Amino acid sequence: MKKRIFVLVLAVLIAGSVFAEQQANSKAHWLSGELSILGVGARYEYMLSPNLSISVNVYFNNLFLFLNDWGFAAAGRFYPWGKTFFAELGLGYGFHSTFKDFTYNDTYNAGSIWDDDLLEWVPNMVTEKRTETDFVGITGFVVAPGVGWKIDVGAPGGFYVQPGIKLPITFGDQEPIITWGTGQKYDTQFGVGMGFIIYCGLGYAF
Repeated sequence: MKKRIFVLVLAVLIAGSVFAEQQANSKAHWLSGELSILGVGARYEYMLSPNLSISVNVYFNNLFLFLNDWGFAAAGRFYPWGKTFFAELGLGYGFHSTFKDFTYNDTYNAGSIWDDDLLEWVPNMVTEKRTETDFVGITGFVVAPGVGWKIDVGAPGGFYVQPGIKLPITFGDQEPIITWGTGQKYDTQFGVGMGFIIYCGLGYAF
């Protein structure tokens, strides 16, 4: 029910932005907190011109309990019509968790063999590569494209609403999360994971 209410409110805000007349560059400084389905964030944005801005953003998001994203990024935004709609591209550092195939070296005892040097039976340790689906975490560089609407409510400046969608793509080292804190080590593997964040920002422009 909470998810349905959130989606409904977001849809109403986006539809209302079509009729918004306030320009996105009415003020230079835009500070907001962001709420997603199971997450939070914060952002500061500075307008460089009617069509361009720069911002910094921190975020934490949980989707379906297993798909987690957190990080921070600097972003550039482009307002093609100088009003509510924008497209953005963020670059930063973050974390993403998901289920992915993971290849590791599995070492096990395949029995005993006779050692001519030691003149005794010794364990026959065999190492094989195995691939299985694990719950993994990926930590590293983040590229975060997104789109959204900045709706300046009432007079220029002051309170504003900012619904949006962004896709943080994390590139970096990946490892099974189940091994965290156990001391078990795996060879470093490169992984790529994409998050999906629907958010609504509430803030103040000055």
